[in-house]
Formats: sequence, structure tokens, C-alpha cells
Amino acid sequence: MSDFDIPLLRTFASVADSGGFARAGERVHRTQSTVSQQIKKLEEQAGRQLLVRSARATQLTADGERMLGYARRILALHDEARNLFAEDLPELVRIGLVEEHAAPALPRLLGQVAARHPRARLEVRSALSLELAAELAAGRLDVALYRRLPGHSAEAGGADIAAWADTPQWMAAPAHAAALAAQPILPLVLFPHGCVFRAHALAQLQALGRRWRLVYTSASVASVVAAVQAGLGVSLLSRHMLPAGGWPAPGALAVLDALGALDARSGLPAPPATRLVLRAAPGASGPAARAVLARLRGHLRRCMAVAA
Repeated sequence: MSDFDIPLLRTFASVADSGGFARAGERVHRTQSTVSQQIKKLEEQAGRQLLVRSARATQLTADGERMLGYARRILALHDEARNLFAEDLPELVRIGLVEEHAAPALPRLLGQVAARHPRARLEVRSALSLELAAELAAGRLDVALYRRLPGHSAEAGGADIAAWADTPQWMAAPAHAAALAAQPILPLVLFPHGCVFRAHALAQLQALGRRWRLVYTSASVASVVAAVQAGLGVSLLSRHMLPAGGWPAPGALAVLDALGALDARSGLPAPPATRLVLRAAPGASGPAARAVLARLRGHLRRCMAVAA
């Protein structure tokens, strides 16, 4: 005789309680044919016929009545043990953010969450926007902060918690701006594949027939800004990439203020009206996840106000 499977016992009890295979299927979220197969498998494990199915009703056999009592006791003990250990499982909150918002304020914010929710487990990673959107949609992140291009609808697999306008500008070192914009082959300083600014810039330059070459690529905001300051090329940058208190020190917005914004006379395509979105997965409903979202939302509201 084989060991009895818990899912089969649960289906059996549901058939007995509901009086039919179809109604039992609704309870256990199975099709009627699947319920029938599970009952057949349980009868094979027991070596007894447990149910008699007719056109009008489904009834327990004598062996089925004996089995039902044991099934209820087994399921009750199983569920009690499962619930006991489920209470001890830490809440896992997987957080993904664009690089410039991953530090330095984030560790302090997450430290506050950890202090209030000591049993929660927080995992944080920084990446580019398109990668974060895909990770959230695939269920590999619970909370994500990233940029979305204009005209793009909200991605599947989550809900927008908050969003802020985040339009970038074409920027260059003031001493080199005019010469760089006038070059027949535009030198670009961009983030890697996965950055919405990069995707927009290359697509629009291609549409305008403007020739370009990549002279510097980095996933680091600090590195991209340094390359632009050095006069290597032009880039699409947002003031919100350097929130107050961010890299490299308080007052970091002055770094972007010191760069020169290129206007329409430079012949460059119009910057995209991107949005910075804070998004949560459907299952991000635990107390630690809610605390992370609340603190990120408050932090971003302050940062965007300072950079406006």
C-alpha cells in the first residue's frame, strides 16, 4: 500500500463535503476531470473503492466513510503544522532600483525598515530601467524604481505606487558644447543597453539621419557625468539622477548645473518626457514591503522637489 498524498486527501474531503466532483473542483481549483483522476489515484493508494458516482449524486462507500474520518484528522494536523512554521518564515522583500537611487540614502531607509521589522529579509540590487521592469514583470522583484519612456503603458505583473516627471536634457561641458554638437559624427556618452535614455537617444538620432559614435559607456552615473565634464561627448542626463545628498556630496546638483544644456539649435532630437515610477508586485503586501514602499515614496518626493 502506498503512502497517502495530502492533495488527494484534500480533494477527497472536498468531494465528500460538496457532494459532487464539479463542486469539489471549484473548492480545490481543479477541473472536474482532474478531481476524478485524483480520487482514482487515492483509491489505488487505499486499495479500496471510496466513492460511488451516479447520475444524481456521489456517495461514500463504507470504506469511504472510514477514510473520511482519517482524512480530516490528517489534514487538520497537516494544516496546523504548516501554519505553525509559516508564522516563522521571514518576509522577503526584493528591491530593485536605478543606480543613482541605490545610495547613499537607501541604506539608512532600509535600516529603519529592518529595525521595525527584524524578521524581514531585504534584498537590494541596482540595474538599468528596462532590466528592472522585466525583473518585476517576471516575479523576481517585489519593489522596483525605474524610468519609463513616454507612450509606454504600465507593464504587466505589478501596480504603480507613485510616478514623477523626469525629463532629461542633452548636456555637455560648456567649453566643448558647441564644438561637440557641430561634429559630423556626434560623440555620445551613454549608459549601457537597458537604459531608457540610451534607447531613446539612438532611436531618435537614427530617425533624424544623424550620425553618431559611442565614445564612453558606463552604468555609473558618476562615471558618465565625469566623462561629459571632461568634454568626451554629449549625453542625456536628468537633474533627478543626483538627488540632494547624493553622489559625490551634499549639493551634488551643482554638478549638473555646471554642465551646459544643448537646445534645439544643436540639431539634437527632443528629449523624452520620461517618468520615474515606483512599482510593486502583486504579492508585495506584507508589513515590511509596505514600509519599504512608504519610505521610498517619501524619499523620492523630497528628492524630486529639491531637484525641480
